[in-house]
Amino acid sequence: MSKKRAIFPQVFREYWIDVAAKLRDKYGWDICYFVGSGKLNEKISKLFPRAIFHTKKALIKNLVPEGCEAVAPSPLDKKLLKALFPYESIFLKMMDRYSYDGRLTYQKRIAPYHFLLTYWKGALEHFKPDIVVYAEAPHLGYDYILYAVSRMMNIPTVMFERTSLPGFVIPTSSFEDGSQVIRKKYNSELKKCKNQEIALSPQIAACMEPLLQPYGQAMPFHQKYKLNYFKNRGDIGSSIPLLLRAASNLLIGYLIKKGSPHYLQKTYYKNIGHLKKKKLLAHYRKLANPVDLEVPYVFAALQCEPERQSGTLGGVFIHQNLMIDLLSKAIPQGWKIYVKEHPFQFKASQMAERSKTFEFYDQIASLPKVELVPMTYTSFDLIDCAQATTTVSGTVGWESVVRGTPTLLFGHSWYNDCKGVFVTRTVEECKEAIRRIENGYKVNPDEVKCFARVVEMCSVRGYIDKIYSEMGVVTPEKNVENLAAAIDKFLPNVH
Repeated sequence: MSKKRAIFPQVFREYWIDVAAKLRDKYGWDICYFVGSGKLNEKISKLFPRAIFHTKKALIKNLVPEGCEAVAPSPLDKKLLKALFPYESIFLKMMDRYSYDGRLTYQKRIAPYHFLLTYWKGALEHFKPDIVVYAEAPHLGYDYILYAVSRMMNIPTVMFERTSLPGFVIPTSSFEDGSQVIRKKYNSELKKCKNQEIALSPQIAACMEPLLQPYGQAMPFHQKYKLNYFKNRGDIGSSIPLLLRAASNLLIGYLIKKGSPHYLQKTYYKNIGHLKKKKLLAHYRKLANPVDLEVPYVFAALQCEPERQSGTLGGVFIHQNLMIDLLSKAIPQGWKIYVKEHPFQFKASQMAERSKTFEFYDQIASLPKVELVPMTYTSFDLIDCAQATTTVSGTVGWESVVRGTPTLLFGHSWYNDCKGVFVTRTVEECKEAIRRIENGYKVNPDEVKCFARVVEMCSVRGYIDKIYSEMGVVTPEKNVENLAAAIDKFLPNVH
């Protein structure tokens, strides 16, 4: 039996190198290619001296790494471009994250798309991997195109999806297809649990019970973490922190960075971005007005951009305005759509100015039956009185069904298959979901509990990011062991 040959395109944390080493040492894998942070070069070179290491920085600049001179880029033709056309629009939108100066034109976006198509197809043909292993759904552009080309060439992929049940991550071969294991197990468990009380483990109960409480108690862990982490960095809506931040950057630039042009340019555009965010927030506030929670309405929760959840997991609805537009044409007369921006979108840690514009909010506010909601409302204020909620892929959908309100899901999420969640990616699906909800559809809490229990049964105990690693759900060593074992199960024996 030959070794299982793999590419790891998302190596940004040391433990992910340890996962690769565990696959090699315990399961006989051969990791031939890494993409990741340059600061991890030394550890990767030490543990995998024969592997190619491609830095994220080099890939963004369309640079080929040392050792890949023999890789022959695959020429573009109609067949290749047509096969991957569904990914093109999403990739172009993903590139917002790199438009730090606001001048990333169409030509500057399509050129790397074409480069990545030719490079990755050539690299896959050259290295002949059996599988491509992601930590999470690809969302940085270059890893997304590798995923697209891999799918086209029938090369298996595996990745993990974090859940709103901290410490439980779901292994899947594709974020688009979700977990077939969970889907099958859930259907089976629903039949067994019919007319029976659903018993939850203490771990799952501890995750779900707070979601029935007021928002302050139920706020997701990752949001609490970010609020605490950024509490001393100022809200983007305040002018004084912006000025202090700019002054601090200048002092660091000249006293510590010795006037580095790269640092000064980077911080200049970062500070300009903060000012743009401030104007965006002011514009949003100008358009938003208090709403009447007594009328029938759908609560539409926007998501932060640019991010993995609104980008990759959003699919074609990476353009979130399309979700609102479709809804406005599907809801009955007399209903409203209340649209609220994500509470973190205008924080200093986000890059709202790279993806959202005045026109984005103007277009949404101009749609019939649609109103923008002030940021002072919490998501629970809007969930509890709504006929339904809607999201591209956010946690608000899960919070909604747990609190008894059905949700319309336009993208992809870990809770796709839960009863009470209507997957609505077409006009017909959206209209049918609204029709059922208008006719009195109610979320069955036992079906939601059953889904949570199935997720616990079929998930991996561990973490794939810094935030949840700090919860101590498992030791670092156990996390590596669990992730490696889950990955190995996804690839049949290679003969």
